[in-house]
Amino acid sequence: MNKLLVVDDDQEIASMLCELLELEGFEVIIANNGTQALAKFDESIDLILLDIMMPGINGLSVLTELRNKYTVPVIFLTAKDSEFDKVIGLEHGADDYILKPFNDKELIARINAILRRKRWDDQANKSGEKSAQYSFDKLVVNSKQQSVLFDDKYIELTGTEFQILLQLLENAGKIISRDDLSENVLGKEFLPLARSIDVHVSNLRKKLPPRSDGLPWIKTLRSKGYLFVVDQDIDLSQN
Repeated sequence: MNKLLVVDDDQEIASMLCELLELEGFEVIIANNGTQALAKFDESIDLILLDIMMPGINGLSVLTELRNKYTVPVIFLTAKDSEFDKVIGLEHGADDYILKPFNDKELIARINAILRRKRWDDQANKSGEKSAQYSFDKLVVNSKQQSVLFDDKYIELTGTEFQILLQLLENAGKIISRDDLSENVLGKEFLPLARSIDVHVSNLRKKLPPRSDGLPWIKTLRSKGYLFVVDQDIDLSQN
């Protein structure tokens, strides 16, 4: 049984979420503010539903604190619908966001997609099969250990960022569309006006140190998608 931490200062919403999630078979822990969330969190929790706007320690601060130590998946629940707030949430390391009021089926689908990805990752880590390891320049990515090293120094990525990097590496030198990335990593259809994938890729770019050959790690191809750059033979003229 997956354990979820629901963090919302609106007790009515928190109780409603608890009832909904328990009917879906989840074990649910409720926190009504950021301080409680940090106190109740432990490594047995599989996913956090986190409200942004809370008195005292807000959701962004809670996530920043957690990301210093943990890679637990986090979905922001927010009534704020501006593009700025969505982007800020993702830049803080959230795996996804969903707006209030939300559709119950959509929320459950988003949760299950992220947990399904987490299960695949955990199974890969526990399996005795040889892990896939990718090496480019000084970058070494191990899919079994979910580790990313550059010049033997560890790079901390969120689960979503790691999966995007892995998708790009598995298709190195080839264009992978935003649709495919959104479906394979986030488990949802890509919407042209949504910027989730773009923000996650932007965060990934910021965390990867410069290559010794001066080439970018990831190239954006307008209206086509993204490409992990392998060598200088790739056409980099498009933006």
